[in-house]
Amino acid sequence: MPDPLSIASKQGYDPDFLGVNLPLPEFGPELIDFIVLRDQLRDGVFADYVNYTVATHAQQRTPVFSAINIDQAKLKDVSRSNNWRIDTRIGSEFQLNNDYYRSNPWDRGHLARRASAAWGETSRQAKQASDDTFFYANASLQHANFNQDEWLALEDWVLMDTPDETDRISSISGPIFGDNPRSITPQGRDTALIPSAFFKVVSYIRNGDLEVRAFIMPQDAAAIRDRDGRQFFDNQRYQVSVTEIEEQTGLIFPSVIPDQNPLFFNFDAEAAEALRISSFPERIEVDDPAHMVAMGDVRDFVMPGPSSVMIAAAMVDPTGPDRKNEWITLFNLSGQDIDLAGWELSDSLRPAMPLDGVLEAGTALRMVPVEPLQLGNQGGTLCLYDADHCRVDRVRYRQDEVQEGVPINFFDRSRPVAPDIVAPKALSC
Repeated sequence: MPDPLSIASKQGYDPDFLGVNLPLPEFGPELIDFIVLRDQLRDGVFADYVNYTVATHAQQRTPVFSAINIDQAKLKDVSRSNNWRIDTRIGSEFQLNNDYYRSNPWDRGHLARRASAAWGETSRQAKQASDDTFFYANASLQHANFNQDEWLALEDWVLMDTPDETDRISSISGPIFGDNPRSITPQGRDTALIPSAFFKVVSYIRNGDLEVRAFIMPQDAAAIRDRDGRQFFDNQRYQVSVTEIEEQTGLIFPSVIPDQNPLFFNFDAEAAEALRISSFPERIEVDDPAHMVAMGDVRDFVMPGPSSVMIAAAMVDPTGPDRKNEWITLFNLSGQDIDLAGWELSDSLRPAMPLDGVLEAGTALRMVPVEPLQLGNQGGTLCLYDADHCRVDRVRYRQDEVQEGVPINFFDRSRPVAPDIVAPKALSC
């Protein structure tokens, strides 16, 4: 085996890592002229590192994508280098150096995650793989609140949602700029555009078959409102079709990848009837691995337009024992009484809580306790379904919003999203 510190060890992304051939994406006509081409790169295009490979956008000076293989059985806990450097094979003129990340809220966001790359037969090999992720060629401008919270959570899900029988994952991530991205101009340096969103396509083997999940996560354009840019993001993760990622990036994935993705981009009458899909292209909110859609999963129907019954508040961390003192309040904003027989509240992780009684017009109903639901202090999602199992309302909360003895207020429904990153269309009940 090559010495882990040698160039020969930088084998990069292996398309046959899963036992199924998954070539790297190709570049569409609108993208190909912007790809960095240099003799020092494999095939003149690809920069190989230990366990991952990068292609670079010459104009944006950022990765077009970073493709990584992850062997969970060989992951090792190694020290963090944090020694960021320029990859001279790509050229310094095609990389954003530390001038773009210094003294501002923008992180050097790993596209190939350090902890995911840190695997090998030995700890020395895993440490080299970990250190090899600290190239500016593998970084993209990610706001600190996004990089260290929402994006990190998605990275963790990648490791959680894979099967035990193989322990292997192939993942491809990259930026989406859209038509109106924000920008940053360090003193004395050229302006750089800031991605409006990021995508991730995850492939693995389950029960002998290839499975694919695809995601888009916006960097919310309206979230930075004050001068120093320290306002929290309110990002939402979306499971999407691979074709949507192709549309927004100009990448072309090998056909086996979109074919094995469970979400649909184009209208499919048979799938619409069998799976209750009412809107194409599909885009589904995901706040927990349990929300991800697999092949054959029946979709939620979503109430179109503003709901007349809403989840108004929740006591997530009550003073005293949690299970008996947690509560959830519903509010009826309509002008008529609502019969709650057959309605349910769900946290997506446990059996739903059945509701009954009448919620009178203009009144609130507080439910305590909320068993079998559990309101986790680390964040969570609540969904309200009517008697036809149409999703009437959906709210989520973050760990930083949880305070002992203080209820979380869900009345503010302003959820801005990034330019050109459209929220999911409502599905008709």
